Amino acid sequence: MITHPLTAILLDRDGTVIYDKHYLADPDGVALLPGAAKGLGMLAYSGAGLYLVSNQSGIGRGMFSEADLQACHNRLCALLAAQGIALTDALHCPHAPEEACSCRKPATGMWETLKERHGLRPEHTAMIGDKKADIAFGLAAKLAVTVLVLTGKGESEAARMGLPPLPPGEGYALLSGRQPGWPHIIARDLHNAASAILASTKA
Repeated sequence: MITHPLTAILLDRDGTVIYDKHYLADPDGVALLPGAAKGLGMLAYSGAGLYLVSNQSGIGRGMFSEADLQACHNRLCALLAAQGIALTDALHCPHAPEEACSCRKPATGMWETLKERHGLRPEHTAMIGDKKADIAFGLAAKLAVTVLVLTGKGESEAARMGLPPLPPGEGYALLSGRQPGWPHIIARDLHNAASAILASTKA
């Protein structure tokens, strides 16, 4: 399925890497999801850069500040550093939905910025997230692979998208006969998403 080596992994934050605490503003609330550190470590070890792309409409809604977001980001980076993992870059959209900006996923503004800043190429890039907007973002950017994780809002989003369930005991599945808007892969968590990506790259 993946015909080029992947050099960049784009990641949603809430519900994918950390627990979704709903407008998280307190760094003490930042906690890695099970499997997140292991999955990120596997992807980093493969040589791929890790890029966070996160909608943070709580800023635009006046629920927390840029400084609050930065404090949470610093805490996340510290948790990852303790596992020997570093993000290559991190972007966020601060706008409320009604602002109709070009950077709120599924719009591709954050991809365009990263592509320009780091020389990224879509055929060498994957997107992992727990929401339909994350998948739509990756598909609109024409990225090589999109993965919906079933952490966070993933279970409900998968049902809303009409995705087939994962086979019992399986950590991930490559979706054949994909319908428009479907991800390429569904995975139980970030660890399984990494396993799927790396297995597909070797295939």
